[in-house]
Amino acid sequence: MELKQKGEKADIGAFKQLKVSLIWTSAVDLDLMAFYKTKDGKVGGVYSDNYAGGTLGDLNQFPFIQLSGDEGVGAKSGDNREELRIVKLEGFEELYICALNFTDASSGANKVFANYDARVEVVNDRGERHSVALDSKQPGSVAVICKFVAGFISSSLVNDSEVMSLEQFRTRIPGAAEIKLASKITLAAKGDSFAIKPKVSGGELLINLNWNQNSQGAQPTGFFSKLLGGGSKGIDLDLGCLYELRDGSKGAIQPLGNAFGSFTSPPYVYHLGDDRTGASAEGENMKINLGKAAALKRVLIYTYIYEGVPKWSSTDAVITVKVPAQPAVEVPMGNQQDSRGFCAIALLEFEGTEIKVTKLVTFHKGHRECDQSYHWGLRWVAGSKD
Repeated sequence: MELKQKGEKADIGAFKQLKVSLIWTSAVDLDLMAFYKTKDGKVGGVYSDNYAGGTLGDLNQFPFIQLSGDEGVGAKSGDNREELRIVKLEGFEELYICALNFTDASSGANKVFANYDARVEVVNDRGERHSVALDSKQPGSVAVICKFVAGFISSSLVNDSEVMSLEQFRTRIPGAAEIKLASKITLAAKGDSFAIKPKVSGGELLINLNWNQNSQGAQPTGFFSKLLGGGSKGIDLDLGCLYELRDGSKGAIQPLGNAFGSFTSPPYVYHLGDDRTGASAEGENMKINLGKAAALKRVLIYTYIYEGVPKWSSTDAVITVKVPAQPAVEVPMGNQQDSRGFCAIALLEFEGTEIKVTKLVTFHKGHRECDQSYHWGLRWVAGSKD
């Protein structure tokens, strides 16, 4: 039975399990979601854990809803299907089934669901099937498809079709205020890790190092101070990395020795320039070509003090790893007292479609000692900046 009109209702009766499927073949990343408000006022949602704070749910405990996973990542065409299974409706005041068009929402496009071939099917354990087509020509990145209404004896499925913007969705649907296309993950302790799962193909992974430009202690820098040879020189903290490709190639990217790498050719890692004082609001940056992520095996991000006395506790140094439309991963160094001037901050491991970021924060006497600790096997010689 197809529910064609908004407000049309179907009795789904009593059930042991409902299966709600979002089905499409177009080259677009759609995400099936459920959002609810309970009779005691609790709100929440079940949606892909590729979103910050997302959860696939649980059939054995509240909310008694579970999502199969995340299909169509990278806007891939094919037989895409996501499924929500529901075993209880009791206790819900409102339960909405929604589809978010991640491809268009993350790019700011204002397209319509009718451009794609998506539909939602609801099947109960007796094999009774109901469907709702996502064929709206109303611009918007979220389709609120249907809602369930729990009755005393049986339950109903109502076509609640409405397309809206992401902002309207967050405001109007209970629990949806928590949805974020991107936010921030902080790795607080050594060994903490987070798997970045890019939902778009291509683009770049940005690695940023920022630190406190007054970390050596600010001194007067006026005319008379300069005339008398006074003033302060900010700490020169450099960003670099060791890389290893799948073909066995290894090397280092850093300002020292002018080893800035390349974005479009191996190693697909590029340093954007040296900030010698920390005065730049953007700090120092490297970027990795995500279109060539399959060629990379691991990247170790480090920083070292090129000039200045090692005083890590006052640098407030933070590494941030950013991928489009994914949570930024922040790796703060914290209050460190080590007297050595070289710190391995984080390790990026490339495996399939995931990039695992792990906090290290280990200190070394220099590049060679760090290399030996992490088994890179490079040959090191003295270098300088121009």
